[in-house]
Amino acid sequence: MLIRTTALTAILTLAGLGFAGSAEGQYFGVDATAQTLGYTGCFTDNSGALTNATFAGALSDPAGVTLSSPYYGSMFADVGAASEARPAELHAQATAHAHSINATPGFSGSAPYGQGYAHFYDRLTVKSDVLPKGTPVTIVFGNDVEIATWTYTGLYDGYIDMTLQIGAGSARSRWTASYLYGVTAADTPQVRIQTTVGSQLSVDGKLRVQTKTFYYDRPVGFGGDIKADATARVVVREIPDGVTLQSASGIDYPVAPAN
Repeated sequence: MLIRTTALTAILTLAGLGFAGSAEGQYFGVDATAQTLGYTGCFTDNSGALTNATFAGALSDPAGVTLSSPYYGSMFADVGAASEARPAELHAQATAHAHSINATPGFSGSAPYGQGYAHFYDRLTVKSDVLPKGTPVTIVFGNDVEIATWTYTGLYDGYIDMTLQIGAGSARSRWTASYLYGVTAADTPQVRIQTTVGSQLSVDGKLRVQTKTFYYDRPVGFGGDIKADATARVVVREIPDGVTLQSASGIDYPVAPAN
């Protein structure tokens, strides 16, 4: 099952602002992992932790295989995963698929599995030309998760999970789907931060998607299919007039008021 990473729609722009004058002032990085499991040929691609970098990507897309049992026939399995990480923007996708060729009840094997993981961290300095240092301000960040694909059928299990930490504030959005336990959704779209002019805020975002399918379960039958593709973005929803954010990464976190 071919999985391709694609260039994400650019809502972030590189800015000359935000780069500190010395290496000591730089605090940002990215990493990405794509992992597949379940049959020979699956593998893990990991960018490693890239300090002071603004992009990481990973891809694991092994060929699908036919698995045969001398007693229970044959089934086809296919998996894939990919991820991309940039400051303030994460993308991850995964798929898992299995179907019967001529399988009979009792066919078993390791569950075809895919996982994409993208992570970034950054540091923001709260600045103002009109308010004195130490002035209390409240900034609201958007934890925006756009789900492009989230489909499942047959024997499936998986999730989409985004966690965002900004200073002392945090938000988590999670969607799960399981043929055994049903579907859940919990979305936390904002992080409200009370801080002061001149303060620094650490930012840490992690996006994970996982998909898994199974070969046989008597109540349902043979095989399944699950696909997950999500993009998470960190934007500024509310910020006082005259206040700006300078990032260590040089990324301009876009101001996008809620509709």
